[in-house]
Amino acid sequence: MPPTGPRAHRLSRGGPSRASVVVASALVVLGSLVLGSVVPGGAAGAQSSATARSASPGTAGRATGSRLVTPVFSARRIPYLLRSSTGDAAVATTLAKALEDAPAETCAVVAERGRVVASGGSTGGLLPASTNKLLTSYAAIEILGPDTRLRTTVRVAMPPVAGVVSGNLFLVGGGDPLLFTPGFRVTLKDQNQAGTEFSRLADRIKAAGITEVTGNIVGDDSRYDAERAVATWSPSYQKTDAVGALSALNVNRGISGLSKDPDKPATNRLVGDPPVLSAETLQSYLRARGITVRGQPVAGVAPPDAVELTSLDSLPVKDLAAEVLTWSDNTAAELLTKEIGLAVSKVGSTAAGTAAIADLLRRRGFPLSGLLVADGSGLDRNNRLDCRLLVSVLDGAGQDSPLAAGLAVAGRSGTLRTRFRNTPADGRLHAKTGTLNDVSALAGFAVPGDGSVLTFAMVVNGQPPPKVPATSFEDALVLGLFSLPPAAPIDALGPKPAT
Repeated sequence: MPPTGPRAHRLSRGGPSRASVVVASALVVLGSLVLGSVVPGGAAGAQSSATARSASPGTAGRATGSRLVTPVFSARRIPYLLRSSTGDAAVATTLAKALEDAPAETCAVVAERGRVVASGGSTGGLLPASTNKLLTSYAAIEILGPDTRLRTTVRVAMPPVAGVVSGNLFLVGGGDPLLFTPGFRVTLKDQNQAGTEFSRLADRIKAAGITEVTGNIVGDDSRYDAERAVATWSPSYQKTDAVGALSALNVNRGISGLSKDPDKPATNRLVGDPPVLSAETLQSYLRARGITVRGQPVAGVAPPDAVELTSLDSLPVKDLAAEVLTWSDNTAAELLTKEIGLAVSKVGSTAAGTAAIADLLRRRGFPLSGLLVADGSGLDRNNRLDCRLLVSVLDGAGQDSPLAAGLAVAGRSGTLRTRFRNTPADGRLHAKTGTLNDVSALAGFAVPGDGSVLTFAMVVNGQPPPKVPATSFEDALVLGLFSLPPAAPIDALGPKPAT
C-alpha cells in the first residue's frame, strides 16, 4: 500500500484513465457479443469468402475462404491498453514501496514507451549529482554530432627545412578530454577505458621527418576560456582527483607528476597548469624519440597563419559521451560542456555551455520544472532538475541511441560494474548513477526480458534513516521492477490471424 501520514510521498499513476478503461471494456464486451455471438461464423465467414473470391490481382496469394476469429471490438485489438491496465498497478505499488522511508526530497518516475506509468515524491527541482551528465551527453551528441572528432594539432610558424623547425613548435588543444599516457592510464579504474594515446602525436612528428626544434614547445589552450574550475565548486573536488584542471589542451586531466616521465605512474599527483604540462609531456616524448628540443615547455598562442604539421583526432563524440556516462568522468563532462558553448555561441565557457544545454532541452519540449544547469558534470550543488526530465531525455534519445549505449551496465561495466551483481538486474539494467554528499540518484532503462522496456529515474536528496544505505531506495525500485509479473506478450494480445 502507498504510504500515508504527514510524510507520505505524493504518488500518481500514468496510463489510461479509469474512465477510458471502462469505456474500452464496454466496447470490448459489446463487440464480442455482436460479432462473436450473433454472427459467429455465418455472415462474417461468407463475407470473408466473397471478398477473397473477388480480390483484385494485387491481393493474389492471400488465404481464401477464411473466417474472422477476433471480433472487431475485442480487447485483443487494443493490446497496449489491455497490457497497461493490468501492469500499471503493480508498477505503482513497487514505486510506492521504494519511496516509503525515503527522505521527503525524493522523486521517482517509471515510464514505458514514453508513457508515464507511475510517479511519486517531490515535484520540485532536486540536486541530480552525476545524473546531470545525461543532459550534457544528450546535448553533446545532438549539438556537436555523434561522429564529430576533436582535433589536437601541431603547428609551426614556417615549414620545416631539412627536418628542422626554426622557432617554436605549437601544440594546439582541440578539447579532447581523453588524452592519456600509460603512466596515467594505470591509475584508472579500468585500464582499458577509452582514451586517446597522446604518444602517437610524437610518433607522427617523427614520421614527418622532424629531427630538431630550435625554439620552445608552446602549449596553446586558447580554444576555451582560462577558467580551470567552476567558481562555485568545492575546492576539495580537485584536491581529491574528483575532477582535473579544465583546459582545451588537457593531457592526463591536467595532473602533474607525469610530464617528465609519461609512461610511469606519478608519485605526486596534483592539479597543474594544463598547457605547460601538455607541452612538457610532448617534449619528453620527442626527446625519447631522438628529436632535439632546444627550448622549454611554455604556454602561449599559435600565430593565426601557423602551418599544421600533424594532428591527432579524439574518439567520436558519441564515444566521449559514453566515457562520461559509463565512468562518470567529471573532467570530460566539463570539457564537452565548454565545446557545446563554443559550437552554439562561439564562447568556450561553462556558462555558455550550460545555457546551450538548457536551451536545447527547452526547444525539444522536455519538462523543465525547477531546472537549473550550473555545470556539465553534476558536481555543482546549484544544479536542479526533476525525475520527469531525466526520463524524458532518456526516452527522447531512445533505447537504441548512442546515449543509451553509453550507460553503465549492472554487474558488468562502469559505475555499475559491482552493483546488482547476481540479481535479476545483472546485465539487464543500463543506467547512470549519481552521488554527492546527501545525494543519491539512478536513471536509465530496465529490460526485464519479457519484451517490455521500463525507463525510470530516482533522485534522493537528504539523509536516509540511520543505518540505511543511501542507495537502498534506488535498489528497491530497480529490483522491484525486475520482480514484476511478466507482461503478457503483445503477440498474444493482438488480433488472431484469420483461419
